Amino acid sequence: MRIFIIISIMLIFGLNGCATTNSNEENLSVEPVITNDYKQVDDFKVSIHVEKDLNVYATITYIGDTEKKDIYHGGSIFFFNIYQQDGNFIYEGAMTQPLLTTTLIRNEPHREDFNWIEQFELKEGLYEFEAIADFSLDSEDIRGTNIKVPVSKIQEVKSN
Repeated sequence: MRIFIIISIMLIFGLNGCATTNSNEENLSVEPVITNDYKQVDDFKVSIHVEKDLNVYATITYIGDTEKKDIYHGGSIFFFNIYQQDGNFIYEGAMTQPLLTTTLIRNEPHREDFNWIEQFELKEGLYEFEAIADFSLDSEDIRGTNIKVPVSKIQEVKSN
């Protein structure tokens, strides 16, 4: 119970992300520039995907020996962040819910969409889209089994 209270307090303080918004009514697309879009840590492979229409999502795949694995996390497995490389736009995500459990099936990617990206009106420019998988392997020992896996992709956003 004590761990649950600590996690809840941490999540409450992390509720607010920071963002500066830009006004832009043009249709935008992205062009890949730099890729660091997947990483494997222990039995988990994490990746981020940025499609031409600014559809952004991340996946986590359990590749261990057992058939399935439970992981424990906040409202989402991923923190999604956006950093403009040639301007001042920054968005840093936050968690909004208490401890949740997700069961990952071996070799089946679990996908989470960054579908609220539409609320930002990104100007043309160079952006780093980042997803940080932040989860634990034991609900009784959240801190002792915490795993963070950051992945990112730098994309050029252009007008169509």
